[in-house]
Amino acid sequence: MSRMVPTMRRGKAVAWIAGPAIAIAASAVLAGTMAGSLTARGEERVPGLTGIDRPDEVVQARQLLMDGVEAEMMEIELGLEGKEPRIGDLKARADRISTLLTAFPHLFPPQTKPVAAADGSPSITTATPAIWQDFDAFYGKTQAAAMTAYDASQAGTADQFREQVKKLRAACDGCHAQYMRVEPPSPP
Repeated sequence: MSRMVPTMRRGKAVAWIAGPAIAIAASAVLAGTMAGSLTARGEERVPGLTGIDRPDEVVQARQLLMDGVEAEMMEIELGLEGKEPRIGDLKARADRISTLLTAFPHLFPPQTKPVAAADGSPSITTATPAIWQDFDAFYGKTQAAAMTAYDASQAGTADQFREQVKKLRAACDGCHAQYMRVEPPSPP
């Protein structure tokens, strides 16, 4: 398991995230946020702010990150169906989900809100506007899900792990219902 470091929000420790890589990523996000506020005030373009320079790539990055979460979740759920689940492996997957979900909300800069293209084609993102209408609620849900995944990774028994995984699935499904636009399948 990864070494844990506390994150700070409004001066209080509110969550735990895995490893120094996330701390570095959080520093980069903070630097980007600070540079972004300077850009807005100074009206000058700051190279490297991917939300400004490459919003489509940021959308793709968050889709890839979520694909990783879903792949790990699928392995956990399938792994629990066996007679003798490899709890150590499944707990490691839950730890990875915790790390990914901790970083996830930072991939939603305002430049990536869903908008129709000039040619009328739909937005490339499946995110709903509700994310940006109340970002703090979205952020809170993702961080709560990250903590549930972390709790699963720290479970002492297989039954405790199963219970945390059920909570994690419910958190994922609830978030998707509120913040993800799902297109119905096209008729054949």
